[in-house]
Amino acid sequence: FARASLSLLSAGRSSATKKPKREETPPKQKKKEPEVDPATKKALAEFKSQLAKLVVNVLGKYNKVDCKVGRIMDNNDFKYIARKLTHGLTEKEMQRKGGATDLAITDSLKQRVKQYITAYMSKFGPIYHRT
Repeated sequence: FARASLSLLSAGRSSATKKPKREETPPKQKKKEPEVDPATKKALAEFKSQLAKLVVNVLGKYNKVDCKVGRIMDNNDFKYIARKLTHGLTEKEMQRKGGATDLAITDSLKQRVKQYITAYMSKFGPIYHRT
């Protein structure tokens, strides 16, 4: 019975009240990233890997029980903040150096990373909370 009443209702519509067909739009294309040569990609991946090790090493003290400022309580938070800092610091360093070809882990970079992470974690107070 429900089907019959629906068909009766739709049969009573005039062609003037029907919605016009929507014109088909072409599918959206993804933005193409600029072509990067394999050597540059490899150098960037190597730099990011070394920087990630440094970030994890520096963040390790914030994961310990006796940490007074910026204590990271959860392993997922540790992974999140390590990833976030690694990507952010890589971008900063690429902008500073002007590309991916001149990137290297130096003593001055290690000092800057330690200072940056210390300042970043100190703004959270005694316990780190993901923002």
